[in-house]
Amino acid sequence: MYGQSLYQCLAYVPVSHVGYGWVGTCVNILENFPGNILAPTIVLPRAFRAVAPTVCVKQASPPLLPYRVVSRFAQFSVERQFQRAMSLADPKRTIIYFWPAPPISLVQRARALGFLTVREMINTCAVTSTGIMAEAYYRLGLQAEGQPSDEAIADEIRELVMHDYIIAPSPRVEDSLVHIGIDRSKILRSSYGWNPSRFAGSISNGKRTSFTALFIGADSIRKGLPQLLAAWERSAVNGELLINTSRTDAINHVLARYPNNTRVRFIDPTNDVGGQYRSADVLVFPSLEEGDPLVTYEAAGCGLPVITTPMGSANIIRHGVNGLIVAPHDIEGLAKAISCLAGSAELRTQFGLQAAHDAEDFTYDKVGKRRAVMLSRLLADRR
Repeated sequence: MYGQSLYQCLAYVPVSHVGYGWVGTCVNILENFPGNILAPTIVLPRAFRAVAPTVCVKQASPPLLPYRVVSRFAQFSVERQFQRAMSLADPKRTIIYFWPAPPISLVQRARALGFLTVREMINTCAVTSTGIMAEAYYRLGLQAEGQPSDEAIADEIRELVMHDYIIAPSPRVEDSLVHIGIDRSKILRSSYGWNPSRFAGSISNGKRTSFTALFIGADSIRKGLPQLLAAWERSAVNGELLINTSRTDAINHVLARYPNNTRVRFIDPTNDVGGQYRSADVLVFPSLEEGDPLVTYEAAGCGLPVITTPMGSANIIRHGVNGLIVAPHDIEGLAKAISCLAGSAELRTQFGLQAAHDAEDFTYDKVGKRRAVMLSRLLADRR
């Protein structure tokens, strides 16, 4: 079972792999585990995209059946498949790697079998994110959407305190965990990353004569689009703001405040993202709540300076070095940052070159190896 690997990693992922999102992040990390250090196995409902042969994939839903038929049983099937995988594993040589959000009963089962458990925390805790989003919607005069219940928040806390370790991909996530009572000694600092091969040829040629800012974010309220629209209006720069997001009722409500702004253009979220980076001079990403955003690494890797918040800075953006960082909800500060980079092609080039250089340390081949070394050491120390 173990082949040439010193240790094994059994990853629980309750969502199907479609090639993007946090499941895509998980797969990218596991694919880059050095096999002689830590051999990964992933248990998930269905893999709709190919996974590298270095990862053992256990699909809980039979691939021959249409997913719409079995999707209602996916959660139960993943739990059953994962329990079966644990029953065949050696607790002394296997680390259980839970991605959000495992049922408490499954964590209890892993602990009872003697496994060391590690929980991935892709965003801040629910109690933190709920407060952030409640404020965001309140400032807009809107009713908050999709907020977790008090029971769900309490369940998350009960689950989190059970693990031996929790991985925090950013200082903001670490602070959120400490806020709910997790001891810092149980928190492992790490990061996410990006795939350079996905963006080959996406470096800007720098020959445009007009200024173009780019925003990318699926959950546009969470990602700070209302603040960006207000700052863009205030900055009055001579240029265009490209917005890659889905139009929602909440965003349409915000857009109604700027009926005459012709300098804003929505672009198709399904378009080539690399081409969008290539068409822009700067990424503006004033996110309110994050873990370690992929878009920040990608933009930096494509040579774009980034204007962002502490939440959106990932582990890469440094103020005045490869981008600009402003406080959340600081419309004036955001407008000044946009104007600053819009008015200086030289500063954009300086920041962009530094961002591309810094991003080289966050490619998934390096991130995956660092993660595998970190997890394998936990097993070694335990033995």
